[in-house]
Amino acid sequence: MQTDPGPWQRYQQLYQHCVSQADTSAEALYKTAILLSKQREALDTAVTYDSISQPIHQLPASLWRIEVLLYLAGCYQLQPLNRRLLLLAGCCSAVVSAIQTGPLPYPALTAARQFKALPQAASIVKVLSGCYASERKQPQWQQTLLSLLLTQSEYLSNHSEWQGQLATRLMLSQSDYELDILHQLLQQPVTELTPQPDTFAHLLQHSRFSELRHYDNKALEHYLTTSPERSAPLLALASQLNRQQQSVQSVKLAIGIIGRDALPAALAQAELQHYLSALRHPWQEVFSQFCHVLTQALQLFMPKLSNADSRLLALCCCAPLWLSPLYQRTALVNRTTTGYQSAFTPALNCQSETYLPQLIELLQLYQLDHTAAVTAWLQPSTSQRLTAVAVNLQLAWHSSLVLYCAASAQPFNTLLNITVTAGNTAVAADVWLQQLIQRSQCYYPISLKL
Repeated sequence: MQTDPGPWQRYQQLYQHCVSQADTSAEALYKTAILLSKQREALDTAVTYDSISQPIHQLPASLWRIEVLLYLAGCYQLQPLNRRLLLLAGCCSAVVSAIQTGPLPYPALTAARQFKALPQAASIVKVLSGCYASERKQPQWQQTLLSLLLTQSEYLSNHSEWQGQLATRLMLSQSDYELDILHQLLQQPVTELTPQPDTFAHLLQHSRFSELRHYDNKALEHYLTTSPERSAPLLALASQLNRQQQSVQSVKLAIGIIGRDALPAALAQAELQHYLSALRHPWQEVFSQFCHVLTQALQLFMPKLSNADSRLLALCCCAPLWLSPLYQRTALVNRTTTGYQSAFTPALNCQSETYLPQLIELLQLYQLDHTAAVTAWLQPSTSQRLTAVAVNLQLAWHSSLVLYCAASAQPFNTLLNITVTAGNTAVAADVWLQQLIQRSQCYYPISLKL
């Protein structure tokens, strides 16, 4: 944090003025929380481990909890939209707590009840009302990252020893998620927290693929050996490819097993996987499983595509899912009046304005010649005749949706009829899906990965 007390004094003065005002209606308190969150954003100061364990400024407990929130937001690479949402939720809890005459056992839930009647606060109420999941015995598939982070900050106080509070939470915790979040607060990092940029532009600007693909084996071995996080995907791929199915730990051996022809695609996949993993998305396993299913579907419908290229193409098609801010703050499964419904809807994601441009940029970055096919898929034209590649790409996509997301099989059947009209052998949809089931052995994770 900055050592200049001026901005922080003004920030605290705003807080004290806001909570001392006579109007404590829900609308007035919500406006107060918005002002407070904007004031904190205007400070534009980095939140470090030292600043929350040994605060430079003597902040009131409610404001200090907001600092913990911002620190955790950095740890979990929250996108800017979700970071602001979490900050505003913390401010709402803070102002509601401040006007109470005594301590609140569950301040976030009290704030949720306070703002429930305000239509403009619907997103905030959703975050607040999802807090204290363990105490409410809420199942894992209904829990969300933002509410879990806010809950953790509400447990802590800057009036007692920091490490003692963490030890108490460790003893009392009955949640694997809480233990994962506490892990971020247990040890002081060696260096100041420097989150990986979560913007898509950062990947495009800092990609080393075009350079690495021309390295000879020796130079590539040296680079990967000094970058364990980037070599891990290649070692995992080599472990799958070797005949004995033994774990490969040598980068030199991995390069030999993969081979020069498949190496560019493997390097691209490793780089993209490293970027996506650094986002620390709570739905990481869901996206990875869907990507695996799509890979197998591509190999099934596009057998001329090499295994390395099919894995890379599937990852490029799925990468925009990691960048959707909606999934970062949503529960895996929603309870509706008609039953339970998965919140994972890649069919809707590919209809967004950002999906096609992001996918095309990835294809161009990693030199995959499928731009025309994905454009015909995502922007169909009645005057444009679908090529075999475009049809097979859509077959792979729709079959993956049917298998993994229980989507309607009608688009899949329609595309199969097109292939029959083109003179290909007619194969029933059930047969294709059965083959995909056997190849993918997929499953649907029902817990977040924190």
